[in-house]
Amino acid sequence: MAIRIFEPFLMLAFLIALGALLYRLGILDLDFCRRLSRLVVRVSFPILLFVSMYTNVNGEALRRGWVFTLLGLGTSIFLAITAHHTGKRLQLAGKVFGTFQILCTNGNNVFLPVPIVTALFGPEYVVYPVLFELGAGLFYWSYGVSHFRTGPRFNLKRLFNPNMVGLVLGLICGLAGLRLPGFVLGGLEIVANITVGSAMLIIGSLVADLVQRKVPLRREVWGVVLHRFLLSPLVGLVFLPLLAWPGQLKTILLMMLAMPPLATTALVAASFGGDEELAAAGVVIPTLLSFVLVPLGLLLF
Repeated sequence: MAIRIFEPFLMLAFLIALGALLYRLGILDLDFCRRLSRLVVRVSFPILLFVSMYTNVNGEALRRGWVFTLLGLGTSIFLAITAHHTGKRLQLAGKVFGTFQILCTNGNNVFLPVPIVTALFGPEYVVYPVLFELGAGLFYWSYGVSHFRTGPRFNLKRLFNPNMVGLVLGLICGLAGLRLPGFVLGGLEIVANITVGSAMLIIGSLVADLVQRKVPLRREVWGVVLHRFLLSPLVGLVFLPLLAWPGQLKTILLMMLAMPPLATTALVAASFGGDEELAAAGVVIPTLLSFVLVPLGLLLF
């Protein structure tokens, strides 16, 4: 059982190591990773969300999974409040403060969980991380992303973005029983399948770049670790005893609440004028730690 839990994490760690190697060999560079990140965020990631929801959603999954959506939204709000107070105590300001809050509240709800859940429980369980992302995405795109952008803090117009459109369309088409032609669904699945591998190669490049530049480890990173691996899982430990769920769903929910920050946060920070260096370290360090802390937590759970 222990080997089975660690295997998907080792697979993702291998891809990160491959990304670091390709960076060192000059095959990957940060400019290419930025372009690749745009492809992932704007095209392959929304398609992955659509396909995952469309393929796996049904009445039974939705009946159980609405709690994932609610907790995805509620946990994001809780972490936004705690991250705001932590940032004030650390005397952060400006783009550093905004980047710190994004890192604390916006978890890697798809890139890591999808291959892990598929390996441990089967593809039919992938719908639950996606439903969690639906709730977290509602907060992130209506309020959270404002830390990187100018304008009003709360803006519902931001919800009309490729990620949320992919989620909602997949949900509607899946529940309505709309059958896509095989060649269309197959083509979408091929595009969706590049998402996770690309995200891990990007993280590997960021690891190699941080090591090469000898970037010092900043105190804000430990604040991110505290929020992602302690405060967020505490939400699950409070609510899990109240849920009459099978063990698989409880395990998936706890894992979702212990995910590191979203892989592309560093590149999004660069696009919107955030603290790119903090964003890179705030993604890389927690992600590497998650490959040890999360499987150990699942074993103990």
